[in-house]
Amino acid sequence: MKTRFLVFLTLLLSIYGWSQHQTNLVVKLDDDARELTIEQEITFVNQSDISWDKVYLLDWANAFSNLQTPLAIRLAEDFKNRFEFSSDDDKGFTDISRLNTENYIVSRPKSNPDVVILELLEPIAPQTSRSVNITYKVKIPLDDFTGYGKSSDNEYLLKYWYLHPAPFVNGEWQFYSHKDLNDFYGAPTQMSLSVHVPSRLKAISSLKMITQVEQENRNSYLFEGLTSSSARLYFLKSTDGFKRYSTNQVDLTTDIDDESVPTEMKVVFIDRIASFLNDHVGKSPSRELFISDKFYKENPVYGLSSLPSFINPFPAGFTYEIKMLKALTRKWVEQGISTHNRDEYWLKQGIIIHTIMKYQEQYYPDLKIGGKLSDFWGIRGFNVSQLRFNDRYAFLYLNTKRLNLDQAPNTPADSLLKYNQQLAIPFKAAIGLAYLDDYLGNDAVENSIKKLYSQSPSNSQNSRDFQTYLNEQTDKEIDWFFDYFITRHERLDWKLRNIEKYKDSVIVTIKNKSVYPIPIPIYALKNDSIVYKEWINGFIGDTSITLSRKAIQNKKLGAANRIVVNYEEIIPEFNPRDNYKTLKPFPAFNRPLEFRLFKDIEDPEKSQVFLMPDITFNIYDGLAIGSRFYNGNLLSKPFRYSIKPAYGTNSGKLVGSIGLSYEHPFQDRNNSLFSMRYGLSANQFSYAPDLLYRRGSAWLSFNYRPKDLRSNKRQSLNFRNVFVQRDRDDESLEEDPDYNVFALSFNQSDRNLRRSFSYSFGTEVSERFSKASFRLDWRRLYKDNRQLNFRVFMGTFLYNDTRSNDDFFSFALDRPTDYLFDYNYYGRSEDDGLFSQQLILAEGGFKAQLDPAFANQWITTLNSSYSIWKYIFVYGDVGAVKNKGTSARFVYDTGIRLNLLQDYFELYFPVYNNNGWEIAQPNYDEKIRFIVTLDVNTFIGLFTRRWY
Repeated sequence: MKTRFLVFLTLLLSIYGWSQHQTNLVVKLDDDARELTIEQEITFVNQSDISWDKVYLLDWANAFSNLQTPLAIRLAEDFKNRFEFSSDDDKGFTDISRLNTENYIVSRPKSNPDVVILELLEPIAPQTSRSVNITYKVKIPLDDFTGYGKSSDNEYLLKYWYLHPAPFVNGEWQFYSHKDLNDFYGAPTQMSLSVHVPSRLKAISSLKMITQVEQENRNSYLFEGLTSSSARLYFLKSTDGFKRYSTNQVDLTTDIDDESVPTEMKVVFIDRIASFLNDHVGKSPSRELFISDKFYKENPVYGLSSLPSFINPFPAGFTYEIKMLKALTRKWVEQGISTHNRDEYWLKQGIIIHTIMKYQEQYYPDLKIGGKLSDFWGIRGFNVSQLRFNDRYAFLYLNTKRLNLDQAPNTPADSLLKYNQQLAIPFKAAIGLAYLDDYLGNDAVENSIKKLYSQSPSNSQNSRDFQTYLNEQTDKEIDWFFDYFITRHERLDWKLRNIEKYKDSVIVTIKNKSVYPIPIPIYALKNDSIVYKEWINGFIGDTSITLSRKAIQNKKLGAANRIVVNYEEIIPEFNPRDNYKTLKPFPAFNRPLEFRLFKDIEDPEKSQVFLMPDITFNIYDGLAIGSRFYNGNLLSKPFRYSIKPAYGTNSGKLVGSIGLSYEHPFQDRNNSLFSMRYGLSANQFSYAPDLLYRRGSAWLSFNYRPKDLRSNKRQSLNFRNVFVQRDRDDESLEEDPDYNVFALSFNQSDRNLRRSFSYSFGTEVSERFSKASFRLDWRRLYKDNRQLNFRVFMGTFLYNDTRSNDDFFSFALDRPTDYLFDYNYYGRSEDDGLFSQQLILAEGGFKAQLDPAFANQWITTLNSSYSIWKYIFVYGDVGAVKNKGTSARFVYDTGIRLNLLQDYFELYFPVYNNNGWEIAQPNYDEKIRFIVTLDVNTFIGLFTRRWY
């Protein structure tokens, strides 16, 4: 028997040319225990010229074993709390129990618990092979964490579930841990998979099914295939949702479906996509393809309409086609190009999106992002509705560029912000390939992609290989693309500085505002039609070129009347507004003024002012209804202004605000100074019945962020001067209601799912007082989903010349007076009633209203809370309050906190404090405190924190 096996193995290896590892698996599912019992035979084939004294296996199923794995840490960094709160039984792990020989020692790298090392006592010599048998169990996690595992429907979707050989490339083993980035990188391995499941389940796999046997107690299957990614294995109640489509190029098995699309049309779409990929990328190494809807949803088409089919704005079948295009292109490229998927993330992702863009350009060149809706009245007036479908890639990429959160495309995938990893970097890489394609011409990029594809998957490829293939296709200089565009994150920006007009020529001066030289196209236009286009080689600083009058005109369009840099926006430029110059003899404005209703994308040819209805609320003005005039569009910009006049329905007065600000970003990631912001603001609202306040402020802020943008650490140094003028209240004893305060503060924070920490200290100086304060916040989330919060506040007056009976500038125990008008009080002057119960967690942070309520000398408080069940907390506050002429007073309170949405919607029920048992006293409902935040932007921050 052993002799037969060796003969079979020798024949098998000769067939595959010693090119792949071999693995045979026998898998049995224990449905009750949620476990796989696996018997696996692996034959390692050493194709290198180096002896192997150890081999590495990827065991990503073990990434779910505890809260210290790289996967668990990554999920916590992304504020995904389900794994953090799960029980040990809900998690998963790998238990390796037996090896077939004593010649191997099993271990795991300390920092990679989802990698297995087999240390060989007898090395595997070059051009030889070695087999090992391993028996192990895999506990399957719930699918709550990554979408794979056992579902609530008692089905199993398995993605990383067995031991897969790691690649050995350039004399090194390539391996890294599971971080839910869809970047598995395994060695090409020929697999044979025998699966046995309970009879209630059916099995389907990304490997080709060879045979199946259905029995009374269990169903058995045999799958085979070659893969460098992890073989997907699904155990479903029914596999009827998977359909098989045969075309000239591929046989596709998929459950991606659209009932509104007839089967014959689906076949047409699949055949058209597969033919396009065959022509523009290369022939698929496998005719049999398996693509699940789950695979598509890992990396969907963002922004695709989810409207019901009866109002779907796109052509018939387009939604199905574009989904299939994205999924099939990704599958085609991933199985045909072997790269280090984490370190070379940009290359494969860029090719995927670039190919999709070319397909859309060929078959849907004029399709707009809103489809048929883009032509409807009320919608067609928005610039965003007129974007072509391919234009969204540059737009979504520029979002992080404008936020100064851009990262170099060659940044490893696990070092990217989620937004950059999911959207910006794949889009930037694809735009870069399109940019390079336009610059080189002659299909140089497409031919190089085909060459890259033809060399895989048996050979691992990288960016330098791609560069070599490009150099074979062109004589033009392309080092700038790999030395600058791919390796740097700094903004790209040019300016058309000046035009000198002569009878026979035009001299154009262009300024490169970026830090590196890359080519740029210049255009001559007749209105909006291109008369002339020329690529200019990269330069630093300024350059001038001469365009002949004869060259920038033609018989059909006539003479050009505008010169534009980067008119087609081939390059994702930071600020295209200064790229236009007119050739007209008496120009009015290069960029005329335009008013637009509601927020829209920017039109670089016009100076735009946006208008939007605006409503604010406080009980004195009531609903302040007005309009906001501002220059902010859907992408952030350095200079921003906002003018918001409004009419108070209760006060009958004109109220509102105005603000001007400028943000200067610092692009040097080695410098922790991230940005500098400064500005002016003024506002006017009612602070009491029939009383207005007017506040003016000038401010300067230095913001710091670590080089690692994924870090949640933040620092800021803030300077501001606030001038307040208030209408005099005849019932108030205060002599002068106007004041000026200079404030200086430093803030530092590090907010994460497991632990949140922040502190700040600062000082305020005014003519009548000077004070200093310190605040610290700390929160810890425990394994059992219990939360412990601490907050410390200390404040002292350096001098205080205010009157002893006037606590307007004093530290508050429970309700700050907010003399700087920083807080969003709905009834800031209320002493009783519902709005007096609004809680702002500032200064003393107490919830009960105790005496003394203010401190005109110093104050120290500690606030804490601890969760006892889900959103129900107990809280406690202790502190000391010191006023002039009196002894320090010790204060405390306790109660129940309902944390329905932390910092946004909370209720506090006092129980016991210095006043005794509050719960037993009359009018208890008047002592309940609440936190309600109506600021939409603040609320949105709860969700965007995962992405930025």
